[in-house]
Amino acid sequence: MQDQIILSLGSNLGDRILTFHKALALMEEHYIRLCSCSKVYETPAWGFESTPFYNACVVVETDLKAEELLELLLGIERKLGRQRTAETGYEARTLDLDLLFYKNEIHYTEHLKVPHPKLHQRNFVLAPLADVAPDFVHPVLLQSVRDLFLNTKDKATFTALDFDLSLPPLFDTLSYLAIEGNIGAGKTTLAQQIAECYPVTLFCESFVENPFLEAFYKDPKTHALAVETYFLQDRIKKELQFWGKAPKKVVSDFSLYKSLIFAEENLSKEEFKKFKTVFDIETAGKKIPDVILFLKASSSQLQAQIKKRGRAFEKEISVEYLQKIATSYTNYFANKDTFLFLEYSVEGVDFKTDERAFKKILRAVFRTIFL
Repeated sequence: MQDQIILSLGSNLGDRILTFHKALALMEEHYIRLCSCSKVYETPAWGFESTPFYNACVVVETDLKAEELLELLLGIERKLGRQRTAETGYEARTLDLDLLFYKNEIHYTEHLKVPHPKLHQRNFVLAPLADVAPDFVHPVLLQSVRDLFLNTKDKATFTALDFDLSLPPLFDTLSYLAIEGNIGAGKTTLAQQIAECYPVTLFCESFVENPFLEAFYKDPKTHALAVETYFLQDRIKKELQFWGKAPKKVVSDFSLYKSLIFAEENLSKEEFKKFKTVFDIETAGKKIPDVILFLKASSSQLQAQIKKRGRAFEKEISVEYLQKIATSYTNYFANKDTFLFLEYSVEGVDFKTDERAFKKILRAVFRTIFL
């Protein structure tokens, strides 16, 4: 319990919740791991007259030292519009990031004061702090956060709001997210998880419908053209049916580009040339994802997942084939600028059962959107 690192967030200018989400996404870009989030509280301005603040607290993990962490937080404030001034006193602000506790350490220097010297006097800190660390013992006052909150003399009101800071607002601006990756990377699993968290329509393809797939894995050269042609025609058909229903927000476990990537690897040069001509004609004017999220994993992890799901037609897939497909994906997306592209390593990551790992992926996508 006493090894926790706890931060507070405050804002009373602009879109306060959006600013909080951006701040958390930026933290994870810089070696800070988000562990838990408090509720968001609306509180009156403290020490001056202004519009109400939103306040929250988060518990994080990081290998950064306290001084390094403080500098990073100040940099995030500046990036999100906070301009600190040399003047003393309180003022309205787009974002306030404070380091409340750094484990059980005590730092009182000109630039760093931890624990925050006035946190025990302020309900706008204590209310969210009690959500995430009620049993944390203040290393100076030697009282738990719960006791500090119960005994505070601050009479300022605070109201809990219905916001979930752990779930970024991905689809407020995003309308179509496509998840790509090698065989066994977890595309469908992740797409399904996202569809459970957001009001979006799930669009998945089915490999088992391809009648040439099992034969292809046994004898790729003989059956490559048949398997890739079927996939392309099937994807085009299902795309027309799906988008004809006019879904507003969509997450899918593939993109049409997948056909081109696999075909280039599996077909002869002459076959691929003809295939690409058909592909260009058939996909002209089709819906383009706003973001493609590419899940990257080692061949050994991919093989372990392939073995785990136990599809008979996949047992012939070799490490060499997986490596070639991975290279083809990287080469194809390297110079694309018609959509946002994020390559994300899921090596050793079990986002299906680890909620923190899952939401970290979501914040990475969110960061790609607003940066």
